[in-house]
Amino acid sequence: MTASGHSLRSLTIALAIAAALAGFMRGATADSNSIGMLFTSDRQPSDFADPKNMKYELNGAHAFANGWNVGGSFVYNDHAFSSRASQNLEGTIGYRLPLNQALSVFGSGGLGEHWREHEHPNNEFPYYVLRVGADLDLTRTVTWNVITFRYRDAFNPSDNFNTPQVATGFSFKLDEQRTVMTKIMRNWHDGSPSSTGVALGFKQGF
Repeated sequence: MTASGHSLRSLTIALAIAAALAGFMRGATADSNSIGMLFTSDRQPSDFADPKNMKYELNGAHAFANGWNVGGSFVYNDHAFSSRASQNLEGTIGYRLPLNQALSVFGSGGLGEHWREHEHPNNEFPYYVLRVGADLDLTRTVTWNVITFRYRDAFNPSDNFNTPQVATGFSFKLDEQRTVMTKIMRNWHDGSPSSTGVALGFKQGF
């Protein structure tokens, strides 16, 4: 890896760790903090009955009263019927804009580092990620996460990590601090459908 690659990797890791730790911090200007887990089962794009991989995500976030937020996540991706696995470490900065009492839109951008086990060369590389979406509160306890679009790609096109995603789902508040989330998503890899995923998650606020 070149010196510039090492520097970018160090910046990526520092941003992700700092963003994740921010989810554990309290402050006078903070509106909310959370930590969460998300479990995703990806299925083959042409046959939903056929599993492709299982993802395990740990995340943290810190939202400020002015609408800005920082977040961090670590994802372990276990490929079905294979010894191959991969990991993503990611940090993001975003903004949420309420349009009225029920509807809000959001966007974020960030950096990540991707590792692939049992693959050579290019078994690790940095990437960038952009997300936009909208949420609609149906009731005080149920939110429709109407749509989230993710654009993600490696800085070096030869790493073949152009992986956009479109997702929708619902969030159910158990109380003021605990939320259960469900989600369905469609993934692409370098222009072709790569999987359909279903996810179940839990978020603890504090």
